[in-house]
Amino acid sequence: MALEETAQKALQRIEDALGDYDLSDDDRKHILKIINKSLIRTVEHTSEAAREATVQCCGPEADLAHKIQEEYERKIRVLISNLQALR
Repeated sequence: MALEETAQKALQRIEDALGDYDLSDDDRKHILKIINKSLIRTVEHTSEAAREATVQCCGPEADLAHKIQEEYERKIRVLISNLQALR
């Protein structure tokens, strides 16, 4: 599922839960910002855990671990850029 779609679905669920309240466009933008920041923090936390696991798993094959880490970090940078573009 695309990140923007994930954020929009989360916003829709929040709006559904707050059915008695009429959210303004500014409220919606603020909620989307909060969701996007949460997604970025989650990606960063998960990335760090995966990097640590890669190094622990591939200790003797350090070169392979570094190659995996470099590719993983490249993909994470792209993901975070996409998340930041949602703001």
